[in-house]
Amino acid sequence: PTDTPTETPTEVPTDTPTETPTDTPWCRVAYRGGNLGQTVDVTNRGATTAVYGGTTYDLAPGCCKADGTCFRWNPTSADCVAGNRGISSGPNAFVPTDFTQADAACKAKDPDSALCRTEPSLTGSAKRHPPNCRRAGCGYDTLFIWTNIPCAGYPTEAPTDTPTETPTDAPTDGDEGED
Repeated sequence: PTDTPTETPTEVPTDTPTETPTDTPWCRVAYRGGNLGQTVDVTNRGATTAVYGGTTYDLAPGCCKADGTCFRWNPTSADCVAGNRGISSGPNAFVPTDFTQADAACKAKDPDSALCRTEPSLTGSAKRHPPNCRRAGCGYDTLFIWTNIPCAGYPTEAPTDTPTETPTDAPTDGDEGED
């Protein structure tokens, strides 16, 4: 086996596979905090910014509770999940987050929560609905919001507990309708 992948693969496969599997491609959808129609596919878990229309935006968490409701702040302490966008210094200052930090920030505010995984419903009022929690405070409507929704065409990270009866055109997260 090779230590690192080659720039161009060999035309003839090798007789034995590499000992360590290669990383699965990873991508998550980030939604504009105030506009579900604006999305960015983020392929780097460590990114804290995303580019949309030539402009760079900070990334912030979009948290969902087990019951599917989304939040950007802790109602008992009024602390924003990743700080308040309107505050530039001090303990409540906004800090752009990468994917792991965003998910951890959700769990820190509510242990039963995580980044939202529900596809948006573009019908009716989207105020305070997953996945971007539009108009839910903290100044995040001007940012892009991390979700745990895989980008179209990217594989899921783990197999689902129950296979689908009919093949789908795109990967599913296996928990349709749950957050």
